[in-house]
Amino acid sequence: MAKKFEGRKDEIDALKLIDGIDPESIARQISGESDKGGADDKPPAGSPPAGSGTPPAGQPPAGTPKPDGAGSGADATGILKEIFGDQFTSVEDLKKKNIAATLKEVETLRQQTQSLTREKDELTGRLNLKPKSNFANDDVALFNEFVKTTGIKSFEVFSRLNSTDIANMDYMNAIILARLLENPELTAKEPQLRKHVEKTYNVDPEQVSEDDLEINKIGLAQEGAKAKQKLQELKGKLKIPDPDPESTSRVTTWTPEQETQAKTVWGTANKAMSEKLSKLPVYLPESKEPFINFAIPEEIQKAVETTALDYAISNQMETTPENLNAVANFMYSEYWLRNKEKIAHAIFEKARSLTKEESLKFYHNPSPIGGDKPPIGGGPDEDTPEARQKKIFEAEMGRT
Repeated sequence: MAKKFEGRKDEIDALKLIDGIDPESIARQISGESDKGGADDKPPAGSPPAGSGTPPAGQPPAGTPKPDGAGSGADATGILKEIFGDQFTSVEDLKKKNIAATLKEVETLRQQTQSLTREKDELTGRLNLKPKSNFANDDVALFNEFVKTTGIKSFEVFSRLNSTDIANMDYMNAIILARLLENPELTAKEPQLRKHVEKTYNVDPEQVSEDDLEINKIGLAQEGAKAKQKLQELKGKLKIPDPDPESTSRVTTWTPEQETQAKTVWGTANKAMSEKLSKLPVYLPESKEPFINFAIPEEIQKAVETTALDYAISNQMETTPENLNAVANFMYSEYWLRNKEKIAHAIFEKARSLTKEESLKFYHNPSPIGGDKPPIGGGPDEDTPEARQKKIFEAEMGRT
């Protein structure tokens, strides 16, 4: 076949640059051969066998190669027109186009288009999920429902309930959390509460043998199962409220000028509220004075101010007293949420630094006639709950 296409090498080489085109198949079509071979390869009926007879005058004998380029122009133009239409008029035009580079660029653009499509779908999904409620985020919306349902205003207790996998919770922690829901003021005394539960069911591994421990855990498991069921029911009631359809339909989009003005006003208001909330007082049960005043770190103050500004602007809130109070509550909750570990550490450090007299003031509320000294008639029974509680506290403080 190579002899038949001498002088047409340029056309065949050009076709090799195009993906999906078989130059050999095209060559067979030019020569009149069939791609499938077989019967189509035979000469037409009545034609003289190859190599026999005398060719017409003016034609070279069969098998004589044509001079380079002879007869290639018309055939090449026909092939190009059949494949590309009128886009190319000659092999030279096709070579100048650099088909390989063009195809590579097309593949790059295809990949970029797919990437942009995925980003668009992701952003569309986020927009469909926002807003779920009239609150800045789901945690704040759920906390609002928690307060309405339980009357408990402790964000720490709510956070424990909301972030815990109740189904996989161990019985001890379930009992502790259930009792904190009943008495939120015990949050500051959780270590003592845990010790109390351990003593109630006699499951302190340091105080009981291994065999007895397994038996005593049965009672703990019974109350723990009930506590888990109670927690699960409460958590199931906390649902993010849907936005009010009527208020949503009344919302109008702020103009750029209105938004700029609102950002200025809310920025000033948030800064003022942040200064007021820069120290969080932490009270112990029945205490008239704060146990500690936790100072909010400056970087967290600025971060919460920015978050609160976005909250107010995204909800197009006017600076009414009700909205100012809502944003202040939002900032207050954010301060507690972002600093709860540091606050707990500060409470612990303050408790460690107390003298005996100071600790009795906070934990025992002594009467003027006796303080922590026993009454004249004799001291309390060593086995009373008060005496045991005092021993537990003093052991925790390292004083025994």
